Amino acid sequence: MNKTKSLIFHISYSAVLSALVFVTTFFVHITYPNGAGYFNIGDAIIIFSSIFFGPIEGVFAGVFGSLLADLASGYVQFIPFTIVAKGLEAVVCFTLFYILRKTKYIKFISMFISPLFMVLIYFVSYYLLFGIEYAFVSSPYDILQGELGGIFALILYISFNKLHLPYRINFDVKKRQENTVSNQKPL
Repeated sequence: MNKTKSLIFHISYSAVLSALVFVTTFFVHITYPNGAGYFNIGDAIIIFSSIFFGPIEGVFAGVFGSLLADLASGYVQFIPFTIVAKGLEAVVCFTLFYILRKTKYIKFISMFISPLFMVLIYFVSYYLLFGIEYAFVSSPYDILQGELGGIFALILYISFNKLHLPYRINFDVKKRQENTVSNQKPL
């Protein structure tokens, strides 16, 4: 695949994934009882995209999709924390998955560890913006959100792994050489 075509795939997937994160964050959310945040399933798309398509797409989707959702929801004060939290979540998820890629099932633990980094960043944001009480009340909801996102991402990964997409991360070097775009079945 030439560089121009690869760049087009990167940009296209990143834009679509960002839109999916925005939709699953903005339209499918439940405000926390204390009003200091909201529960959403956008983390599932962030985790899935960072593993299935790569860290660039995962970070781009997580940062821009969540940033736009915070902006549209009126949670502007969270935007700096969201940029760090969602970007870190995507990078940690990809890195752990890459390190553990040769294991059959243990590699999927990355989907459940990476949201904990998001929770840590948001804990700091709740503490700085609202106080320690809000931080302790809101963080369990963030943990639930992240872990449910990991479960949904696992389901997405297993489902999409059976598709023959022209662009995705392939961790197996031998399969990567055999599985070029010209050898794949048409969509």
